[in-house]
Amino acid sequence: MSARMETEPVSWEQTERRDHELTQRTLSGIEVERFEAEKVAAPSPEAERRASRREERAALEAQEWDKRIDRREQMRMEIKRGKELLEQVQTELATLRSRLEEWPGYETVCGKNPLSEYMQTIAAKERIEQYLPVWLKRREEELHSLSREIERGAC
Repeated sequence: MSARMETEPVSWEQTERRDHELTQRTLSGIEVERFEAEKVAAPSPEAERRASRREERAALEAQEWDKRIDRREQMRMEIKRGKELLEQVQTELATLRSRLEEWPGYETVCGKNPLSEYMQTIAAKERIEQYLPVWLKRREEELHSLSREIERGAC
């Protein structure tokens, strides 16, 4: 197989004229727009620093937002647990008070007077029963305040 190539003779003047036309031609509209866009797209160092600071600030705000939401969820769980504990203490108090009425039977069967033990336990549970509602109210107020803060930030 052989390859053959036919060419026309070209003068050096024609070649020089084409090169001169290519180097002297003006930029097309599209090329000008592309050049302008590249010029605008390249931010100044000051603009880059401002953008970096804005990004850092946005990241910190996002972290603070997440912390608030996590705190709100934690407070909800604490309040739920506090209500459960209050209910448990009230049930235990009712049981202890009913047993307190039957202390003579316990003493006869077991040979031991349970009064002091019952009274100490009842006193401790009553203090817990008094403390928890106040604690729950404070916690619920804090939660309500935090929830309002989060809602204001979401708008």
